Amino acid sequence: MEREISEIYHFNHSDYDEKGRSIKDGLPFREHVRDFERDFHARHSCEYALNFYSNSKTMVLLEKSCDAAPFLSYGMDLTQGTTFDAEEDPRINHEIDKHSKKIIVYGIDSAYMTEFDEYGYPIIDENKAIFPLTLLVDNTMRDNEVRLAVPTLGGGDETEEVNIDVPKPEYA
Repeated sequence: MEREISEIYHFNHSDYDEKGRSIKDGLPFREHVRDFERDFHARHSCEYALNFYSNSKTMVLLEKSCDAAPFLSYGMDLTQGTTFDAEEDPRINHEIDKHSKKIIVYGIDSAYMTEFDEYGYPIIDENKAIFPLTLLVDNTMRDNEVRLAVPTLGGGDETEEVNIDVPKPEYA
């Protein structure tokens, strides 16, 4: 499992109606998740959230707020603890999918995916590391909270070598 930079965000389920819209301002919960993403990037200016963790109840709220079809179910189940295992979780969930009556949605567009192709699909910006937000079900999380995270390189043993041309001073 990878290490992560993460932030926990709090909200109140009772502030949303049966369609996942805020009773106060009418905005879908999805828009509030976008606000969480913007806050995450503001706190960690070199990073964009890649993983969205919540319990099943909150994932259903997100489904409703996105007007998901009834045959869709949001979120990949975590199988190795409370952190996404990029190798094992997809493999195990693929096996679970074979027996599911619903289609599992594993990701949604990031708040930072602002360009769209000719079919209306958001464009991934690999240069800026802007990718879809992976939806992860962690039923150890409390109601009224979500966690946004981005994997790090690990324990700090890995470093990237960068070559910088430094001009040599000339003395007159």
